[in-house]
Amino acid sequence: MLWFVCLALLNGVLIGTGRAINGHLGKKIGAIRTALWVHAIGFAFLSLLIGLVYRDDIAVGPDVPASAWLGGMLGVIFVALNSHVVPKLGASRTASLVVAAQMIASVTIDSVSRPICGMTWIAAGGAIMIATGVWLSTSPAKS
Repeated sequence: MLWFVCLALLNGVLIGTGRAINGHLGKKIGAIRTALWVHAIGFAFLSLLIGLVYRDDIAVGPDVPASAWLGGMLGVIFVALNSHVVPKLGASRTASLVVAAQMIASVTIDSVSRPICGMTWIAAGGAIMIATGVWLSTSPAKS
């Protein structure tokens, strides 16, 4: 379990770093072009990796699951939105808002798709606390 916790933390570091890099790039070339380059380079890297690891076990065309198409589209929108928002709000504020929204969406999805006995209310309470903390930390300070 510790291994997966470490991987999740590493993923968070990579997301934060990528968000800052993509925000800087978005400022220079625009959000849509940034999303294009990020996904094109990601596609090339992943294609090479899959070619080396899986070789003959690759779905193409109509064999690709619909959820993969949806996930790809959501990924492009995510990168484009972050590339547009980070230069205006900053990486920390954007990350806080994104994490709060992710928690609310995740708790909602979990409660609908696979309720865990007794955990739904605790998770919902945690998501509300995160959202409240983000709201407090991103609200303009009053003197």
